[in-house]
Amino acid sequence: MNILIAGCSKIGASLAGQLSSEGHDVSVVDQWEGSQSLLPDDYTGYFSTGILIDEDVLRNAGIESCDAVAAVSDNDNVNIMVAQIAAKTFGIGTVITSLVDPAKEQRFCSLLTTVCPTNIAVASLKGYILQRERRQITMGSSTLDVFLMPVPPHLIGRRAADIDSPEGEMVLGVLPA
Repeated sequence: MNILIAGCSKIGASLAGQLSSEGHDVSVVDQWEGSQSLLPDDYTGYFSTGILIDEDVLRNAGIESCDAVAAVSDNDNVNIMVAQIAAKTFGIGTVITSLVDPAKEQRFCSLLTTVCPTNIAVASLKGYILQRERRQITMGSSTLDVFLMPVPPHLIGRRAADIDSPEGEMVLGVLPA
């Protein structure tokens, strides 16, 4: 695939490195020349600098021939604008947007395909703190966290639908031991 990554922070650089090592054609564009140093030594793609919401900068980075765009800068507002430009102006079908602010992710998830690293990290940390085995399932722009945990004795024999759960959580089922 031909992929454009807008933003070369740690996330963007890591994503670019992994995609490049898998043989994809990757182009990274960032506002700062120095961010190129975050790319792994074996990165074989293209790197350019410029204002990420400038259509000419995106054209020079190769957006017109891209199969996918990932907007992963450190600025949620810039990521939203890059995603909209990629989808609306350049007609890119696969556009993913990283939004660090959970409130913005909630607001824009119905309009854009989004990932919220903050929500993912909080769910992961909570699972470790509560010593739950955790799995993630991604469906569209939503990530479902599935926690496997021992069934407390007072819930044995009850139907999953009858179990009260904390806000934002629900019991999907009970696996036999």
